[in-house]
Amino acid sequence: MTRLLVADDSETVLLMLQRRLEMEGYEVVTAKDGFEALEQLRELGPSEPDVILLDAMMPRMSGIEVLEEIRGKGSEVPIVMISAHLDAQEPERMRSLGATDIIPKPFEWDDLIGKIEELANPNGG
Repeated sequence: MTRLLVADDSETVLLMLQRRLEMEGYEVVTAKDGFEALEQLRELGPSEPDVILLDAMMPRMSGIEVLEEIRGKGSEVPIVMISAHLDAQEPERMRSLGATDIIPKPFEWDDLIGKIEELANPNGG
């Protein structure tokens, strides 16, 4: 089963994502901010998620800071940044820090699910 780590500071968005992704057959681990996301990653240990979905802007520790931390440790797990407030430089900066992809909010479910499938099963498996 494909395991996802989803971090978003909006409880409503987080719950919606969790429910919808679980209905699609994914195992979903959630975090309310960047610190919780890193804590969840530590707890998962070697069985890290197949794909991470990070809200770019969160209190205490942003998704961008989490992205930097994960990449700094050498992890190559696919990371999709989700953001409602993208200025022209933001996607380029996120990619330069190691984001696999960026999806703007609001997003289409089919686009999100398609991206997760593509990243979780890169060989069509």
